[in-house]
Amino acid sequence: MIDSRFSASRFEELGLDTQESRRLADLLADEIQTELHNVIAKRMEEIRESLNRMGHNLKPEYPPKPGDISYRDEATGDDDYPCRLRIGVDTVISTGYAHLIDPDDQ
Repeated sequence: MIDSRFSASRFEELGLDTQESRRLADLLADEIQTELHNVIAKRMEEIRESLNRMGHNLKPEYPPKPGDISYRDEATGDDDYPCRLRIGVDTVISTGYAHLIDPDDQ
């Protein structure tokens, strides 16, 4: 959940380019990923169902997790290529609190 833990004042308290602010920025990235995953997973399931109504047989390749959702239409015959259609979503969240600057340049 995105809450007051991630306020500007909290980041300021932890300082520019510190290990503490890096940890908080990483935690923020995790929280964002979780929130986005809930939205993306629901929509991807709707897309999968739509494609399956068009003749595909997409099933989860593995249990979805935040940042990684994948479906495959596995072949059934011995002569078939192992996978027909594959759809997937990989999301990357980047965060930092002045982690791209040199504090000495401030």
